[in-house]
Amino acid sequence: MTVGGQSCTLLYRPRVTHDMPVPAHNDNSNASCDVLIVEDNTFVCDVMSTFLAQRGLAVRTAPAATAALAVLDEMTPRVAVLDYHLPGINGIQLAQAIRERGLDLPIIMMSASSGGPEEETLRKLGVRVFMLKPVPLPQLHQAIVRLLRATG
Repeated sequence: MTVGGQSCTLLYRPRVTHDMPVPAHNDNSNASCDVLIVEDNTFVCDVMSTFLAQRGLAVRTAPAATAALAVLDEMTPRVAVLDYHLPGINGIQLAQAIRERGLDLPIIMMSASSGGPEEETLRKLGVRVFMLKPVPLPQLHQAIVRLLRATG
């Protein structure tokens, strides 16, 4: 599939609309942010987090899987956006660690290469969206908002 001129494989297909409001978080869990972005490229991470924050999302970032696990010790995000190619522990291993902690949050996986994980592996780990980099930021925002709406 091509989105915004970029090729991406979507396990969950976001409908493209404009100015999608961020749904409020209604439960009293320890979620203190909407999105956790785990991306080792500082520039890419900063661009994503700024774009999403400007659209009303509370964003935390981590440069590696180990830092993401430390964030998860403190709080639970409503959605996780994981890079597949991370230093040390890759995105699949991080998704497994998230599930082993008993966290059922939706996961978006992104990769710069199309030769990433198999679709069945992604589904088993609860990865709802797989996008190829460079990730079109409006489509990423829309996918996050849809996942937030779906999970309440």
